[in-house]
Parts: sequence; structure tokens; C-alpha cells
Amino acid sequence: MAPERGRVEVVYEYRTVHLEKSNATVRDVLVGVDAETGEVLTVPAQSTPKLKAAREAKNLVRGAIMAAKEDVLDDRAPKRKRELSAIALAV
Repeated sequence: MAPERGRVEVVYEYRTVHLEKSNATVRDVLVGVDAETGEVLTVPAQSTPKLKAAREAKNLVRGAIMAAKEDVLDDRAPKRKRELSAIALAV
């Protein structure tokens, strides 16, 4: 079913799919597209594991980046504390 057009002919082909929520891009995903417009209308069940793996991998990378940022900030914390103590003593 195509939005606003009802039933249309669907052709299955491999495409690159962009996942909006995770902002991941997955290549070679089997999808059902409108034969006339090329709009992706459906994702068959056999494509689900590939999309799920890409989503999870993107979340792991995001988590690793956040952890690295926290480590950097934690490494700076003692230096900031010393600087603030020195300023407090000077005042």
C-alpha cells in the first residue's frame, strides 16, 4: 500500500537504507519498492536481522564515544580542582 495511492505494484531489490532514529546507513538491504516511483514501501522479514545489527552497532559506537568523552573530562577534573584551589588561596 502506497501512501495516498493505495495498492501499487511492488518490486523487491537491494538498496542502501538510512535509519533515521539511529542515523545508521546500511548497504545491500532487500526492500520492496513502488515499481513506478521507486519509493521504499516495505522491508521483508529477512532484512530485519541486518538492520537490527546495524542499529545495535551504531549504539555501541555512540556509547564508546560517550565513555571516551567522560574519561577525558574525568582526567581534567583533578587539574581543574588544583587550579581552583590555587585561585581560592590567592584571593
